[in-house]
Amino acid sequence: MVDIHCHVLPDIDDGPRKIEDSLDMLRNASKTGVEIIVATPHLIENTFNFDVTLRDQLVRELQNKANENNINIQIKAGYECYISPEILEQTDKLIELTINTNGTYILVELPMHSIPLYIEKIFLSLKDRGVTPVIAHPERNIVISKDPNVLLNFFSKGCIAQLNAGSILGYYGRAIRETARILLLHNLVHLVASDMHSTTSPMMFQALPAVSALVGNDMALYMFNVVPHQIVMGEDFDRYEPLPYEPKKKSLRDILFGKKKKT
Repeated sequence: MVDIHCHVLPDIDDGPRKIEDSLDMLRNASKTGVEIIVATPHLIENTFNFDVTLRDQLVRELQNKANENNINIQIKAGYECYISPEILEQTDKLIELTINTNGTYILVELPMHSIPLYIEKIFLSLKDRGVTPVIAHPERNIVISKDPNVLLNFFSKGCIAQLNAGSILGYYGRAIRETARILLLHNLVHLVASDMHSTTSPMMFQALPAVSALVGNDMALYMFNVVPHQIVMGEDFDRYEPLPYEPKKKSLRDILFGKKKKT
């Protein structure tokens, strides 16, 4: 498996504090079938800053430590970029923000409670520069949770979407798990990643049976192996046609006899 979204670097964001914890995360991932992991520290204006030199140094140190401890895993560099106009200001350094610094894919995070009006401009500008936005965990965005078809517009701008392993396992609650199910059943996400922050975070292998049960084993393996590998390599992949989501209509019985809200 290939994990393109993981907060594994020590003491750089809200991931592990010590390199020993980072090594435990890598060890657990390797034991469960992850061969490549992308270290994606947060990049959030005035909170977690853009420091390529530090990130690259931590990646090298962690890879060396993993090798010394016989942890058979490759660590690649990336960022999880909180969506903001500042991304477009990184004209010369944009490649440093991309997954595996390949200049092809960039992991972007939406606000949890809204979708900014400027987001389409950012997506289109990134595509004009040859960079495909990978929307991290869209199932956790309230606007998309209420209307999954919002993603159809983003896909038309060339974006793709990544589901968190923990979402389909109920790690973030039942509402997000249900949204994850809807997105999977309607081809509204393209791949799965861990978004691990610690040794107790849900791991990719734990989510594989749940995803397989919804979309079939072949499709699940495609989302856990093929697509993320192509992204790390900076290559394109075949995309399944997204299916518009049609919410179930309430029956007259549900309307007349449904549970009343508590007052």
